[in-house]
Amino acid sequence: MSIILSRQFQGFVAAGGLATLLHWLVMASLIGTGLAPVLATACGSVSGAVLNYSLQRCLAFRSAGPHSVTLIRYISACFGAWFCNLGFFFLLSSFLALPVTLSQIVTTALVAALNYIVYQRLVFHEQTL
Repeated sequence: MSIILSRQFQGFVAAGGLATLLHWLVMASLIGTGLAPVLATACGSVSGAVLNYSLQRCLAFRSAGPHSVTLIRYISACFGAWFCNLGFFFLLSSFLALPVTLSQIVTTALVAALNYIVYQRLVFHEQTL
């Protein structure tokens, strides 16, 4: 069991890392063009989510469930994560007045922890390969 969790967690981190990299690249690019940081992170989050689905399905959770079911669950989880990302980022950057980079690092860590639990228990939990 621990080997499976270890492989699963490593896959989750690898897939999430690549998706997060895309998120941050899109965010930085949009901020560079003058878009407000909150809107830029929202756009970055969506772009990362698109890449993340296939990577999580194959690398981390090795799900064999039908895309019609898994994708709906994933999109629902993404909406939750997207709102958490916006909420955490807004609170950290606006209310606590943390710098944008630190706000996004903390936000990413919080959302990643939530995502692992949601993916494992709700999104990809059926029919693993």
